Amino acid sequence: MPSSPRPWRSRCGCCVFGPGRWSRTRVFRVRDLLAEALASVVGPRRAKQAAVLEAWPEVVGASHARHTWIAGLRGSVLVVTTDLPALSYELGLRRAALVGALNRKAGGPAIDEIEIILCPPGGSPAGER
Repeated sequence: MPSSPRPWRSRCGCCVFGPGRWSRTRVFRVRDLLAEALASVVGPRRAKQAAVLEAWPEVVGASHARHTWIAGLRGSVLVVTTDLPALSYELGLRRAALVGALNRKAGGPAIDEIEIILCPPGGSPAGER
């Protein structure tokens, strides 16, 4: 007595291939998986702070991002260096708005303050004093 044909399964078990059909289990974006993995390894606050670093060029704009460098984080303070005195002054005036915009992009409170360091032209953009 012939048995009913079973659908072929791949070795991994996540794909089912058969005549005229192809289905997979749910597909995840790598970015989402990495965000979850980062949050589980370093904690949710550090994961949000990483999102702040990624969002900086978008929040300040391309022209300002060309003249600013993120030196790092000291606790919940974002340290940014710039080589233009006028830009340093402008970012200082916009500090509260930038903190709010960066926290919104990160999905919650990630930083409390932005420290702006003026780096002389030709100097190191690493924020060393």
